[in-house]
Amino acid sequence: MAGQRARTSYQDAGTRTEDPAVPAQRSRGAGGAADPSRQGRVQRGAASRRRQQARRRGSLVVVLAAVGLPLVGGVADELSGPGVGILFAVGAVLGTGVAALLCSRGGRWWVVTAAPVVVLFTASGVEYLSDPGRYQGKGLGTGAVRWVVGAFPVMAEAVAVGLLVIGLRMVLDRRRPGRAGVPSGRGRRG
Repeated sequence: MAGQRARTSYQDAGTRTEDPAVPAQRSRGAGGAADPSRQGRVQRGAASRRRQQARRRGSLVVVLAAVGLPLVGGVADELSGPGVGILFAVGAVLGTGVAALLCSRGGRWWVVTAAPVVVLFTASGVEYLSDPGRYQGKGLGTGAVRWVVGAFPVMAEAVAVGLLVIGLRMVLDRRRPGRAGVPSGRGRRG
């Protein structure tokens, strides 16, 4: 008996004859009208593609807000005087806030965790590119320390604004009428 497979009751029952046969797929008839079930699938597929394109456009807007506004602020500060200052800080905080407002539910984590990195890289990149000769050799290490120290308050403000906006969105999503029992972001099968 070792190594033998036990038979179950459904294997002994044989083929079921009471189930009707599944009809073959229909193609376009003589009138040129498509099968209604196929037409519904085509429409659902097109709607799905439109939603995916809208998501891509939305994520592009979020990235442009999170990176573009601090970059524009940093460049404007550099053109108006030496070093990044108030315009950079406003651009970074505003960019993080807009990105947190526009991001998807799954993108919230990325907006908050990316804000300090974006702020630091933008501040140091703008500073370095404005005067690359100043940051050669030992000057690069000194400049890097100065960039981190100078960008830290802006990083903290950007993260705080991002968390505040996301918290407000969560509260408003829970208070929205008619959405109490509906899971967000997942289907019934998910």
